[in-house]
Amino acid sequence: MMCRVGSMVAPFYVYLADVWIYLPLLNVGILAFIIGALTMLLPETLGKPLTTTLEEIESLGREPKYEEGLELNQHETKA
Repeated sequence: MMCRVGSMVAPFYVYLADVWIYLPLLNVGILAFIIGALTMLLPETLGKPLTTTLEEIESLGREPKYEEGLELNQHETKA
């Protein structure tokens, strides 16, 4: 989706040079810095196995709940 926006906006960057010669370069540099900073918010995946299901992808960035670690049958029966 953003590729479409970029392909529509990119030809108009030439006209920004009429305002100030360095404005197109400054604009691209600022956007690159913002995107680089936003990538720091992505979850760390180093050393983790690749996800194969949608449930694994949804649980990638969240902490496990207390209930998720409990077994359903916690009683030991002695015969």
